[in-house]
Amino acid sequence: MTEPPSAGPIVWLLTDDRPGNRTQVLGAARALGLPSIEKALCFRTPESRWFGRRGASLDTLDDRSREQIAPPFPDLVIAAGRRSVPVVSWIKQASRGRAKAVLLGRKTPDGVADLTVRLSYFRQVPDPKLLEIDLPLTQVDRERLDEIAKNEPDPLAGLQRPRTAFLVGGPTGQHDLTAEFAGRMAQETAAAAAETGGGLAIVTSPRTPTDAVAAIRAAAGEARLFEWSPDRSKNPYLAILANADLLVVTGESESMLAEAIQAQRPLTIYPLHEPPMRPISLARAWIARTAIRGGLFAPLCRKIMSDGLVTPRREFAAFHRMIEERGWGRVFDGRLNRKSPAPHDERERLADRMRSVLGT
Repeated sequence: MTEPPSAGPIVWLLTDDRPGNRTQVLGAARALGLPSIEKALCFRTPESRWFGRRGASLDTLDDRSREQIAPPFPDLVIAAGRRSVPVVSWIKQASRGRAKAVLLGRKTPDGVADLTVRLSYFRQVPDPKLLEIDLPLTQVDRERLDEIAKNEPDPLAGLQRPRTAFLVGGPTGQHDLTAEFAGRMAQETAAAAAETGGGLAIVTSPRTPTDAVAAIRAAAGEARLFEWSPDRSKNPYLAILANADLLVVTGESESMLAEAIQAQRPLTIYPLHEPPMRPISLARAWIARTAIRGGLFAPLCRKIMSDGLVTPRREFAAFHRMIEERGWGRVFDGRLNRKSPAPHDERERLADRMRSVLGT
């Protein structure tokens, strides 16, 4: 990102080591279309669900990151995730209210932001400062991918068309990915790709367990495997998105699903296994439902959610249903989806709300 001219508004982008957070922040900046400065932050304190309750503070940052948070303060700061909340609060306080804040994601308390941006399928309490969007923000669009396909080497060269790319994520707080499941998933996807008469490439991610990668390799030996490694000088992910004819994405990654939809290629969702909810998760789900539906405990539940003590729960089945209803993709049923999604772009609506916050 470039330094903005002194005459224009100053926009800071707070990013961290989480690719999903950084992608959303840069995607929001791209939608806004103003010069901006990226501040890559490193946190010395392990994540805690109490980050949003710390108040205005830079204490969670390492020394180098703290040095970046210095005057001249921004007119607008864009950030994602719970860890950014104390930093954003500190910037607003230090700027004496000049800095406005746009916070992205479900793990941000409502009271800090001038605009909170979350996905529409979450269970959340309506608020005038809340903007609901259908898909996570991303830097990917068809125009950018076409440019990559034109100017960069094709990692899928030599594969028979239609060329299917299977993007594999990994375990989350709500999902498992055992070696057994990974092997079965790879075998079924390989069989479905073979039915199309085309070739298959499988792309793993930092979250894909080592034993799952081994099971995928054994189960789909004829597929071209792109195994993620921190030592790779260049990540082929975008080039694979740019050159694939069909896309399969594991269902736990909102960002990968959004990028696949923006690629405007036929999308098949392969859901990962979700174990039964633990008691604490059931309690949080009850709080979210009560906050929305109303009743005796609704005001308390709304306060709990507004303060960020309970975050809107990801209901992935609902997210997948929405994708199917909008015609953007289909859940795997033994066959690969062959229908391209309609273009989807929420950037202008988001940009209008951010400009309103900024007062431009």
